[in-house]
Amino acid sequence: MVKKYNNISLIVGIFGIIVQGYGTINHIPFLQLAGSAVLIVAFYYYAKAKGRHPAFCLFGLLSIVGLFVLASLKDRSGSEEVSSEKGNSKIFLIFISILFALIFAIPFVNSLLNH
Repeated sequence: MVKKYNNISLIVGIFGIIVQGYGTINHIPFLQLAGSAVLIVAFYYYAKAKGRHPAFCLFGLLSIVGLFVLASLKDRSGSEEVSSEKGNSKIFLIFISILFALIFAIPFVNSLLNH
């Protein structure tokens, strides 16, 4: 995996998930679309990091599900800059899953406490 592209995808992807999640929670369609657009950019870099065709960035339309699909694809980059044995992809997926769960759990718990 190409480290440069992987790092860019991580930074942009976290921002995209946060924007999309905030838009979903607060029912703001513009932020949902903006978050999806940012995720597509992040997935573009992640696909490049894995040596895949840039069209794989369209998995960004599936949000977190698309991330799981793209992360499960084998690395074809031929680069050993980021070794898959180091667990970078797994740590990224765990981090994003926890972040995504927190984004949706906080308003849910808040609504339970207000009733």
